[in-house]
Order: sequence, then C-alpha cells, then structure tokens
Amino acid sequence: MSAARTYYLFFALIHIGMGSTVTAYTPFLQSIGLTLGQIALVNAIFWTVIIAAELPTGMFADGRSRAFSLKFGGLFYSAGALSYVFASGFWSVVLSESLIGIGGAFISGAGGAWIADALTREGRESELRHIYATENLIKSVLMLLGGFVGSAIALIDYHLIWIPFVVSGLLASAVAHCKMNGRGESLEYASEVQAFKRALAHLRRSRALIWVVASLIVFGAVVSFNQYWALYYKPVVGQIGLAFIWPVMYLGLIGASQLVRRLTIPLGSEGKMIVVAVALSGVGLLGVALAPGLWFAMPAIVVHELGRGFFQPLTDSFVQHRIHTSYRATFGSLQSFLGKMGFAAVPLVIWLFIADEPNTPSTITYVWIACAIVLILGSVAVWFSRPRAD
Repeated sequence: MSAARTYYLFFALIHIGMGSTVTAYTPFLQSIGLTLGQIALVNAIFWTVIIAAELPTGMFADGRSRAFSLKFGGLFYSAGALSYVFASGFWSVVLSESLIGIGGAFISGAGGAWIADALTREGRESELRHIYATENLIKSVLMLLGGFVGSAIALIDYHLIWIPFVVSGLLASAVAHCKMNGRGESLEYASEVQAFKRALAHLRRSRALIWVVASLIVFGAVVSFNQYWALYYKPVVGQIGLAFIWPVMYLGLIGASQLVRRLTIPLGSEGKMIVVAVALSGVGLLGVALAPGLWFAMPAIVVHELGRGFFQPLTDSFVQHRIHTSYRATFGSLQSFLGKMGFAAVPLVIWLFIADEPNTPSTITYVWIACAIVLILGSVAVWFSRPRAD
C-alpha cells in the first residue's frame, strides 16, 4: 500500500468514529446536566490540554517515532471515547475531553510530518498539497456519514454515540502499528531537544511562519459554531433532523477540498487564500447569526464551512513547504501550541461572558455575532500583514 493510501486509511478510521459524535455532542452534554457556559468551559479545557501536550508529543514524534506517536494518538482517542460512555457530569466530561485532547496532540504534528517525509522517500513530494486536500475530502465524507449514524444512535441512548469512536481509534492505532513504521520518519535524525531548538529558531527568523501562527489564533473563533450549532437547531428540527443539516454544512467542506486539490499555484504561496478562508468563515458565521430562519441560514452555513474547508489544507501546505525534515513534527506541534491558543481562549471568554446567561438560542446568537466580528476584522489584519516573500 502506498504512503498516501496508508495515510488516508489512518485518518479515515479516526474521522468515521469521530463523526458519530458530532451531531449529538452538545445535546449529549446538555442531557447529562451541562449548561451553555459549562460547554464552553469544557471546550476551553480541551484546547488547553492539547496546547500543553503539543510540544512533548511533537518532540517525541521527531526524536523517537512518528508512527508510534500516531499509534498512541489512536489509543488515547479510544480511551477518551470509552470514558465518555460512562460520563455523568462536568468532571467526568473534563476527564474524557482531556484524554481525547492528548490523543489529538499525539496525532496533530506527527500526521502531517509522516506523510511529508513518506512522499519524499517515494519521490512524490510535489503531491503534498493535493494529498492534504484529499485527506480533508475523505474526512468530510466520512464525518458526514458518521453524523447520520450518530443521530440514529442518539435516539437510543446518547452515551452510545461514543462506541464507534472507541472502535475506530483502536483500528487506527493498529494501522499505525502495522503499516506506518519506518516509512514517514525523519530523513535526518535529530534528538527531541535538537528538534525543538531548530523548530523554535526557524519560527523566530521566519516572518511567514509567524504570520501563519497569527492566522491560526484568529481562526480560533470558528470554535463557537462547533460548540452550539446542534443545540441551536435541535428545537427546530429534532435530533434526527440534525443529521439532515449536517450534509448541508459539509457541502462547503467538500467543495473547498475539491478546489484545493485542483490548485496549480506553487507550494508555499497560499497566503492570500488563507486570508480568504478566514474571511469566508467570518462572513458565513455572521450570516448564520442574523438569518431569520433555518432555510435562510443554510447558504451562510455553506459559506462558513467553505472557509473552514480551505483553511486546514492551505495552512498545512504553506507550513510544510518551509520546514526541514528533522523537525517537521516538532514544528507542527510548536505551531499548534501557539496557534491553538485562540481555540482555547475563545471558549474561555465565552464562558466568562455567558456563565450566568440563560440557555437560549438568543445567547448563542450573540456569541456567534461576536466571533464573526473577530474573524472578519482578523482577516483584514492578516491581509495587510501577510508576507510578500520568505
């Protein structure tokens, strides 16, 4: 099996299981007693755990084994999902989110680094952006299917939506163990400390990489839509109806992935399109918040998801083009450590502002408007500060 197909298989397994939770995630949290403010706080804790674990896991991947890091990520995902099956309140949710966050940290830097160096070994490094976009497309389709499965399972018992994620995490870990060893490791060995020093030095001297970290921080405001869309629309369409909103959301993600796959611009020159992605996410979120009803919100949801679909493969390609093989995973984790501060800060600020507010759709509307403004103004800032060359 080629490196690209192995990479697709690993992430397909991760996302089909994860997808089973998305349409019922916040209704599940509400069903075990969490308020809107506590849901935001849980998300802040989740992203904080990822940030704290990013650097150690990235250094481990470069210094020891990227495949081993991916295997650990799958195991932690499964452990977190299994603990969610038995969750009954705020602190049990914190435990589950922490385990899943550690799993995400093991995978985040290692996955992109593994495929970049595996392709180089096969003489296919020019295909990197296409492969990132294809992985994003596969993820979108499988998350879409998983959303339908999760909505159906939720009608039986919300706790059971986590069972597919338990299984898929274990299978992904097995793929990493059996199929990924040695193929995507660094072409030039560096110890954990050496990898970190090189990654940090590169970040300090690269205006382009500092800029993309700033873009990631701004982009953290999209997390507000993740948190609340299901709770916002459930009173309108019911739990099973959420599964039919889900495909509309993914039209944007799938469309963006297809467009990125067809890009012919040079690798590393994606800066303008990254800004467009941030702007589209903000404009779409504002449209969702201001729409007078679900049907009017649908086009805005597609626009929001289009921006999100552009952002990840474009930033991955922009960064990997500039990073040396010996510290790819460490730099990915350093970038994530800094960039995901926005993903942790936004839900924390939301919690602080709405902790005493009623659990109503109007509260969610205000949150979305504020986050949309952050994204739109942030896109203006990153446009004027974007690097012309690096």
